[in-house]
Amino acid sequence: MRKLDRYLMTEILGPLSLGFVVYTFILLIRFLFQSAEMIIRRGLPASMVGRLLLMTLPNIVVLTLPMSLLFGTLIAVGRLSSDSELIAMRASGLSLLALYRPILLLSGLLTLLNTALMVYVLPWGNHALQVLRLDIATQTVAQQVEPRVFYEEWEGKVVYVFEVPEGGKRWKGVFLAEAVPSSEKNQITTADWGEILVDPAGERLVLRLYNAIQHKVDLSAPDRYEISRHRRLDLILDDQFTSEQKAKLSASKGIRELTLSELRDLESDPSTDSEQRNLARVEIHKKFSIPAACLVFGLFALPLGINNRRGGKASGFALSIGILIVYYILLNNGEEAAHFGRAPAWFAMWFPNLLLAGLGIFLLVRRNRDKSLLLTRLDRWIREDVWGGILAIRGLRRQRRREVRAERERRRAERPARETRRPRLVLLLPRPRIVFPNLMDRYVSRLFAWVFLLVVLSGVSLFIIFDLSENFDDILKHKVGSGVVLSYYKYLSLQMFYDIAPIVVLVATLLTFSLLSRTNEITAAKSLGMSLYRLSLSAVAAALLVTFFCGYLESWVLPASNEKVAKLKDRIHGRVTARTYRRADRQWLFGQGRYIYNYIHYDPQQASLQRLQVFDFDDQHRLARRLYSESTRYMGDDAWVFNNGWARSFQGVDVTAYTRFQEPKIVRFPETPAYFDSEIRPPEQMRYGELKGYIQELRESGQSVPELQVQLEEKIALPVASLIMALVALPFAFRLGRQGALYGIGISLVLGIAFMAVYAFFTKMGAAGALPPSVAVWSPAAVFSLLSGYLFLGVRT
Repeated sequence: MRKLDRYLMTEILGPLSLGFVVYTFILLIRFLFQSAEMIIRRGLPASMVGRLLLMTLPNIVVLTLPMSLLFGTLIAVGRLSSDSELIAMRASGLSLLALYRPILLLSGLLTLLNTALMVYVLPWGNHALQVLRLDIATQTVAQQVEPRVFYEEWEGKVVYVFEVPEGGKRWKGVFLAEAVPSSEKNQITTADWGEILVDPAGERLVLRLYNAIQHKVDLSAPDRYEISRHRRLDLILDDQFTSEQKAKLSASKGIRELTLSELRDLESDPSTDSEQRNLARVEIHKKFSIPAACLVFGLFALPLGINNRRGGKASGFALSIGILIVYYILLNNGEEAAHFGRAPAWFAMWFPNLLLAGLGIFLLVRRNRDKSLLLTRLDRWIREDVWGGILAIRGLRRQRRREVRAERERRRAERPARETRRPRLVLLLPRPRIVFPNLMDRYVSRLFAWVFLLVVLSGVSLFIIFDLSENFDDILKHKVGSGVVLSYYKYLSLQMFYDIAPIVVLVATLLTFSLLSRTNEITAAKSLGMSLYRLSLSAVAAALLVTFFCGYLESWVLPASNEKVAKLKDRIHGRVTARTYRRADRQWLFGQGRYIYNYIHYDPQQASLQRLQVFDFDDQHRLARRLYSESTRYMGDDAWVFNNGWARSFQGVDVTAYTRFQEPKIVRFPETPAYFDSEIRPPEQMRYGELKGYIQELRESGQSVPELQVQLEEKIALPVASLIMALVALPFAFRLGRQGALYGIGISLVLGIAFMAVYAFFTKMGAAGALPPSVAVWSPAAVFSLLSGYLFLGVRT
């Protein structure tokens, strides 16, 4: 290998490696955001989280390898162009085809690596991830049951737990009933203690209850009432992950879990429907077309990088994102066409590669001849007509301003002098100087805004590309229209921006001052007497604007947009049932006091409940009274009228009182119709005041909700994190000097990982109740703010 080839490969490998880490980290952030609730709620150990990340990596790496090659090549070639090294190489007689040789070699190696990942590793990773999720759902089912929340995942059963002692695996106070109570064989069970056990094979779930009491009654003949006590009662639960269903799920693989030989068997199987055979053909060609994108991107990046002479690395980054978006739009549209038989699978999967390869060869030939990348007529039209028109408009505006000023001066000169004018007292006041923002502040702010917008677009685009690749099978399976998909990503992009805003501010701050340092503009500012503290004020102000905007999104936009995202996602995944959060649509409710309500239907117009059961518990969470009514209507002043029902009072297994009433009977409860007709939405769909009120409501009913309190604090802390990240980035930005933008990206990556790790640790402690929610959420911000302040004071300004 020639020295020049080694030099070019070395130039590419640096940004390629950095791009690979950055792209992979961004997509891992998305995975962690999606899995955070599961990890915290189920208390997954670090080893299990590590396995989840390991199984997810193949899906991410096969996408980020071609992205990284494109990014690295554009950055390296752009750097050689901006430093005039390519001019020296061309002047010595080297053609671009010779320069393409090391790029072709590197592209070929990455193509082989990505092909091995697609053919061998990816099917194994997808299947192993599916099996691991099944194991997590089975083994951690006890952590899914939250105190004072109805758990209805077991077939035909509903469980309500009053308390879960800290650090304990047992539940204190258990209520078990049928999800839809039968009128003939109505059975409920209460127990002082309970726990979930999994058999050694991990196949069956056993609910073990201690000091349990079972109540059986025929609601049509309530005089026959059976009560039995059990010192220990074991109940086998029909879970969705029983051994038979687990075996079925483990054996039946999804289309992306099949190996190459299995896909070929599926394609040639005449008993398989045509859509499945089309999907198999698409998947076969995709296993080779996506790795081949490395060759195409390497070919396409060389002429584009050379064309970008003074755009630098940031423009190369922008070009890479634009090319990736076009490529994956073509790939996904082709996959949809091939799935429904509108295009051959080979053509649909290889068309983006063929198109970009042809365009890359065309551009490379024109650039090798020192011609414009555009056709002559198009280039002349853009330069002379379009750009000339823009310059002419600017010139006309400047000429108009000059004419206005000249006219003003002429009128002032022609104004007649009044020599006989009485003398007047003239008070001269100094013109107020606007200290902020001055010219330098506006310049830095424009650069920061440009970098910020570029990083936001790249981050959101990567999120959308990866999310679309995950959901595309469901989109095709359920024949979801493009309008639904576009609406889904339109609203989801708001949440994506909110999630990555702190990291984006961190990267933008580092890159902004890194670019200023590289062009010696920071040195020039200091030579004019401007301190670095004053220079950084514009970046802090910009970060503050981002903080306010994120706060606005959290308070007014995201609650509504997330609700729309949830509904659109249900349509993508084929859930036809309308998503509802109204209490009236739920048959089991825990009241504001000590009551559990069960009913068949609530009529908000009549303020009435049909077939209402009320379970009244004492302070020890034992059933003290039970009421039943065929029809119940609210009369006002906390009074409910029970019609055709009965009431029983209990002392352990003894019935201390029994009353059956045919006539209307007035019973008072703290719940009003407004309680049954209100909504219980997920925290991410609530505003700050709504979530605070909901937590207060749960507190009044005796519930401890540290997880919700943490989420409440996060609604303020996460927007403020953007400002914290700017403060953290500043001392590192000024210490980088002239080392360049790539060092800034690397530093921001390390700082982002550190902040997220500390933040995840403290919030997990807060959700578990080990720390007060405010301390858990705000501690990372305080620690990083103090660290940034200490480092900033050491900067030579």
